[in-house]
Amino acid sequence: MTRSRLYLFDTTLRDGAQTTGVDFSLPDKRAIAHLLDDLGIDYIEGGYPGANPLDTEFFSADNGLRARFTAFGMTKRAGRSAANDPGVAGLLDARADAVCFVAKSWDHQVRLALGIGLDDNLESIRDSVAAAAARGREVLLDCEHFFDGYKANPAYALACARAAFEAGARWVVLCDTNGGTLPHEVERIVGEVAQAIPGDNLGIHAHNDTEQAVANSLAALRAGVRQIQGTLNGLGERCGNANLTSLIPTLLLKPAYADRFEIGVTTEKLQTLTRVSRQLDELLNRTPDHHAPYVGSSAFATKAGIHASAVVKDPATYEHVPPESVGNRRKLLVSDQAGRSNILAELERLGVGVDRDDPRLGRLLGALKDKEAQGYAYEGADASFFLLAKRILGTVPEFFFVERFSVNVERRWNARGELASYSEAIVKVKVGEEDLISAAEGNGPVNALDTALRKDLGKYQSYIEDLKLVDYKVRIFQGGTDAVTRVLIEFQDAAGERWTTVGVSANIIDASFQALTDSITYKLLKAGADSMSVLPGPTARSARL
Repeated sequence: MTRSRLYLFDTTLRDGAQTTGVDFSLPDKRAIAHLLDDLGIDYIEGGYPGANPLDTEFFSADNGLRARFTAFGMTKRAGRSAANDPGVAGLLDARADAVCFVAKSWDHQVRLALGIGLDDNLESIRDSVAAAAARGREVLLDCEHFFDGYKANPAYALACARAAFEAGARWVVLCDTNGGTLPHEVERIVGEVAQAIPGDNLGIHAHNDTEQAVANSLAALRAGVRQIQGTLNGLGERCGNANLTSLIPTLLLKPAYADRFEIGVTTEKLQTLTRVSRQLDELLNRTPDHHAPYVGSSAFATKAGIHASAVVKDPATYEHVPPESVGNRRKLLVSDQAGRSNILAELERLGVGVDRDDPRLGRLLGALKDKEAQGYAYEGADASFFLLAKRILGTVPEFFFVERFSVNVERRWNARGELASYSEAIVKVKVGEEDLISAAEGNGPVNALDTALRKDLGKYQSYIEDLKLVDYKVRIFQGGTDAVTRVLIEFQDAAGERWTTVGVSANIIDASFQALTDSITYKLLKAGADSMSVLPGPTARSARL
């Protein structure tokens, strides 16, 4: 069967910038554009040149993209020609391969928002599209509020789409601007529009206000469109846009679409999708959505013991696609619900070999249940579970022994007459026969403690120089005056490897310190650092187990 070419249009840098809390810098935009380009996206909408200095600069030079770099803006104002409209001129002067105009296609919006006649709006569409086409640009028209407009006045909404197509637009994009249209409505309306405008010239731009943006995009595809617009990780104003991070693997891996359509993203590039998704979150300083389809850390996680047994024997039972196909990985969560199957599978994944009949496995299961009763949670703390298992198996050396630590928090007036808080930590550790004392200040007690602990570890210092604390989470496991605090800390090294450790205590500083020391021990163990003999002091071992 001959497959139809389907084009992907990314608007992360324009519509995604409307997300609450998202503010792209120019280096951010350039980095994200190249991520998208390397992935294989066909169109990258960079922003609105002329509307702000950042976007104007972004479009002032060649960005070296293989994708069609697209500028976004309004059609000409009523009462003037396209040649005399400064907004249109800014779009045509931009270093862009394509121009995407936006125009109202709902008669109510034309009268209310624009305050012009319906014919004036059609003239603006025709003249703007024709002007851009005459300058050699590929032209798109986003028909804003198309589905609401079509339901209210189908003849006028269709007239807007036709005006653009007949004036030379390569793509007429039907927008569900408020995200309120449902899939069955999208499929019906797109099917009717496709009788007037060829599907090879139609696109869909769906918002996610009813959690239907991906479903609406697929419904439009079935009805005939050949361009899908969306954003990475579903960024966008209000509830976001159609999530390309979900759409791309669906189009490539599900036979209903993969057998009918070809896209610019290859199966090889699909294996980078999880990394790209998380790189975007890293650039935006956002915590990744652990439950995101395909790319979330929980997307292929199994917790229940019966399910875990089935996953071990036949992964396809509970995985709709192989996790490796999108660059993700299988995760069998270890918890107080876990049986031997979960633990064996997780140990195998972490590279810890143990026989199913090994009596230490029962000890590990018992220790795990005891720990979780105290408030520990290993579902998101692989490194701490790895260390717990290795300690039960008797294969974790004592690299260093913490003899004591103290943290002081002081609030005082600084030299500028401002009231400020200062934190200072002191840590005394023993490495072999060497006693080491380090002190450090930080912007908080945990930061000060982390800095002091990693300031001098003697012969192991070179192994931890590249460590970076990238995430810190606190949860009150048990409320009241006897509250228990659970701390999760995530570290990253220069090679890009990340790991998470957990600490639990009634004292948040003590819980944090447990997680910090586990993180350093994990790094030294994985790096193959030469260990000392078992260090003195019963606290070192008994406190851990």
